[in-house]
Amino acid sequence: MTAPIPSPIWQPAASRIIPISAPANLRARRLVPEIVTLSWAPKSSADHFDFSLDLSAILSQTGDYLAGIERVEIPTASDLPSQLAVLWSSVVQGLACIMLGGGTPGITEQIVVYVVTQQGRRLAPRIELAITSETDATEPTPPPSMDGGIPVPPNAIQLPDGTILTGPGGLPYLIA
Repeated sequence: MTAPIPSPIWQPAASRIIPISAPANLRARRLVPEIVTLSWAPKSSADHFDFSLDLSAILSQTGDYLAGIERVEIPTASDLPSQLAVLWSSVVQGLACIMLGGGTPGITEQIVVYVVTQQGRRLAPRIELAITSETDATEPTPPPSMDGGIPVPPNAIQLPDGTILTGPGGLPYLIA
């Protein structure tokens, strides 16, 4: 398996990384499973921040690494223009990283990040994110995008003429 490649361009914010740990041994658990709620540090509606998940503990000693983010869902989303939005998602330095903008002040949103590993494991951690009431509701600023509206994450490979290097499916190649 291919280990993560350090990105020379962009670093995920260390203060917004949540480690996803492996569940306790089933024999050591009680009959009723423990419910653990994971949450990122709150953000205001006006903020555009990267939030990351570190799956290295759950993949420890498997020889497996994160391969990609299949999709990101916000099941608590509304139809408001200022609703929390995923601006882009990418694997950056082995982390599942998403850029979020907007959000309804005073609301706690749920985000589900569907990831796949190089060996085909699929995980879908659910994370909560509180939107503070410090600013008014703000529409998220759209990220740079390619033709067809495909967002360009900061670790996309850019050619000297400024074009983004893409694969057969039209998705950008990433330094991941």
